[in-house]
Amino acid sequence: MSETSTLDGVRPVTAGPRPLLWRRVGLLMLVVVVVAGLFGFLGDRVGVVEGTAGDGHHLRLEYAQTSRPGLDVPFQITVTRPEGLDPEVTLAITGDYLRLYETQGWYPEPSEQTRDGQWVYLTFATEGQPVMVIDFDAYIQPNAVLPRSGQLAVVVDGEPVDPLSFRTFLFP
Repeated sequence: MSETSTLDGVRPVTAGPRPLLWRRVGLLMLVVVVVAGLFGFLGDRVGVVEGTAGDGHHLRLEYAQTSRPGLDVPFQITVTRPEGLDPEVTLAITGDYLRLYETQGWYPEPSEQTRDGQWVYLTFATEGQPVMVIDFDAYIQPNAVLPRSGQLAVVVDGEPVDPLSFRTFLFP
């Protein structure tokens, strides 16, 4: 071919078509993502964990199992005790987990809030009721990208007892 030919470097027909493997792999990945989105696997999910703690307390936590940064998420704690709660109940929540949130506050507000190296301790007045529901008005921080694990426990005799474990996974 001459120096001015536009066919220099063009793959000859006799070499056959280029492998379609990479195009097919890319298309398959796209289909998997679309189908996962259609069936709700990539969306927000609410998780629930519950269990018993010392002194007959029953804990239930409704939280964001999967979410995206910047979205409002549920975080509701229910503490029950058939014979009635003590006048004050102290809960312990993993402090590092709470850094995942931008918060508007706890409802009801704790009468006392302290922190040590691992736990945030929240003390609530219960007035002896058998059930107490606590809401955490919060959303995931816009700069949060990594999943976080946490624990929640009732504090009995100054120590968190039988903590519930949970994990929030974040999608970009």
